[in-house]
Amino acid sequence: MEGTIENQVILNPPNFKEAIRNGEDFYIQFSLMSPVVEENLIKVLHRELEYYDILYMKDLLLTVLKELINNAVKANAKRLFFRKKGLDIRKKEDYRTGMDTFKEEVFSDEASILNELPEAKLVVRVFFKVLPENLRISIINNIAILEEELVKIESRVKKAYTYKDISDAFDDVLDDSEGAGLGLTMALILFKNIGLPPETFSITTDGKLTIAKINIPRRPDAGEFSVKIAEGILQELENIPSFPENIIEIQRLCANPDSTIREIADSIKRDPGLTTALLKLANSAGYITIKKIETIEEAVKIIGTKGINMLLVATGVQKVLDSRYKKFETIWKNSYRTAFYSQRIAMQIKHSKMSEFAYLAALLCDIGRIVLLSIGPEKISRLMEITGNRNLAETAVIEEITLGVSHSTLGSLICKKWKFNDALVKAIEFHHRPHVAPERYRDLAYTVYLSYIFNEIENRNCRFEIVDEDVLEYFNLNNKKNFEMLHKVLKEAYETNTAAR
Repeated sequence: MEGTIENQVILNPPNFKEAIRNGEDFYIQFSLMSPVVEENLIKVLHRELEYYDILYMKDLLLTVLKELINNAVKANAKRLFFRKKGLDIRKKEDYRTGMDTFKEEVFSDEASILNELPEAKLVVRVFFKVLPENLRISIINNIAILEEELVKIESRVKKAYTYKDISDAFDDVLDDSEGAGLGLTMALILFKNIGLPPETFSITTDGKLTIAKINIPRRPDAGEFSVKIAEGILQELENIPSFPENIIEIQRLCANPDSTIREIADSIKRDPGLTTALLKLANSAGYITIKKIETIEEAVKIIGTKGINMLLVATGVQKVLDSRYKKFETIWKNSYRTAFYSQRIAMQIKHSKMSEFAYLAALLCDIGRIVLLSIGPEKISRLMEITGNRNLAETAVIEEITLGVSHSTLGSLICKKWKFNDALVKAIEFHHRPHVAPERYRDLAYTVYLSYIFNEIENRNCRFEIVDEDVLEYFNLNNKKNFEMLHKVLKEAYETNTAAR
């Protein structure tokens, strides 16, 4: 392992996306953890996990990786510190002497030793390897761990699998001046609780390198509680109400070229809520009319069958949500913004034929999230006990514990149950990993993904630096200024549209 110059990040091979597609080994190498390193790490990890549809493990693994990387950088800094002090780290007396001032001297604002790591050719390599049953991520630094340090870390790993929760770990005295600290212990507790065995993590040395390995099963074995939650979600999928029959009937009429406007209008009039929604839509800023539209027949003419179908799907899903998932309506309402962005993006790239599907796919992309959050209050309470997380507004932890049921996959299953168009099903299934969508649906998946990302940025859950590069290239948004300009235009248009209602 050769050193890197200051602030350099080495990706080998440079085209990591192709390496992932081909199942080849690749690595990131650097001397210091920096924002640029973190951005590359997030991009690589995201692409690797989404390729195998285990993206729900990203946050957990990112936490573990950053902890291990910081430990590796700290270990390299320690060796350089002892070398500069003329101390032999293997001698107990020298070790005690050095450790008395190590933290203060190395991690103070005036310290320069961390910046000397590149010149000293002390590096960290994050190595990704695909095995038949596992994904292996190795964190390697080019100094050998001391035997006593290795014993301490192995003891902590073993202990982590005996703790019931994080409060047990606090009862132990964890020395975070070296090796694995409390952060790693917390991650290992979560590893255990989602059914991953102690062998998931290991640390070894060959006398020259220190190698920490994380082995991630492609399909982890579920623990008893995990199985119960997975069963609960499958049962919930079975219990989801069928799509409203009156909505299906109107959709059939719209799809039939022999249907008359009167037949479609008469069918719509039987549903007061749909009648109100249709008139409201016909009189909105999206449709230019000379006079106010007051009859359903006029509204049908103005909006057209494609526009009506969009309204039918939105109304039908709203009816299902109101009947079973009313308390999660905030998530649903947030989807309207994503849907607006998605439709506008499709129209902007002159793909008007796709705009209807772009709107609906974005509107429905989080339907699986709502179902995951509805698995029952007693299970949510148990999840909070396991994770210590008192705010489960996000489903990442639930997805981890269900071991393989991502909200995007679940959403696509729901839409299949409702017999929605294949384009909608695939766009929802791949809206977090658009580049692996079937070629014929990739334009749509890219559009839904970008609209979702804009919404996530507004919610402070994402930033430009970690957006999928393939999507940025497709829309010619590699330049951050262009990306932010499009986002601003969409946001202003949505706010204007909302104010006009």
